[in-house]
Amino acid sequence: MYMMEKTEKSKKDTFRERFQSRYPNVNVDDEEAYYGAANELMDNYESFETNSNNMRERMMKSPVFAEMIVAAGKQDDFDPVVWMVANKGLDLQALQDDPEYSQKLADAHNTYLEKRAKQDEIEKQMSENMPASIEAIRAKAAEMNLTDEQAEKVIGQMYQVMDDLIVGKIDPSMFELMAKGMNFDTAVQDAKAEGIAEGLGTKIDDKLVDLNKKRERVGGSQRPTRERKQENDVKNPFLA
Repeated sequence: MYMMEKTEKSKKDTFRERFQSRYPNVNVDDEEAYYGAANELMDNYESFETNSNNMRERMMKSPVFAEMIVAAGKQDDFDPVVWMVANKGLDLQALQDDPEYSQKLADAHNTYLEKRAKQDEIEKQMSENMPASIEAIRAKAAEMNLTDEQAEKVIGQMYQVMDDLIVGKIDPSMFELMAKGMNFDTAVQDAKAEGIAEGLGTKIDDKLVDLNKKRERVGGSQRPTRERKQENDVKNPFLA
């Protein structure tokens, strides 16, 4: 009996199948959609790779931290303080009795309280601002004859932009969209037309200079962080 030889699947087809299973809504025959999703996949991988390398470096610098991470992965109700007492002989009473270390603990607790207060303030502002924002968006969507689904899609994209900015990603298409929305080209043409109409050539240059100044974005400066000297008075069990 004649048996047809089984054709081995190509690597290209294998990748496309795996890709399609991960992004079922992406049309792999649409190059823009396909490569857009592929770039997103690479961004996620590179971000994971960076975080993984950072974690590996920290674990190499602090063997105790590495041991704790491994122990935490094996226990659902892991308590780092209990683990330090049981495995590293951490003396909590000695830490409390040490004036300098006790001050460090107090400062750390105050830092936590400050962060919590800021978070509570942010949540309060969000709860106060969100209702008015929703109403404003609904009004603008109605003015633009957008459906609820279209409005929700735009809002979702806005949130995605905010998430990307947090990790330092800026989508060129969003930059282009905002730049066009600011009517830079129209403003330049208006400045030229006004200068010619008044017969003042110098006024054109003045308006363009003024326009360029308005377009400049003032970036916030990052203050250099002062290095804090390592205090060796109190032993840090997380340092090798």
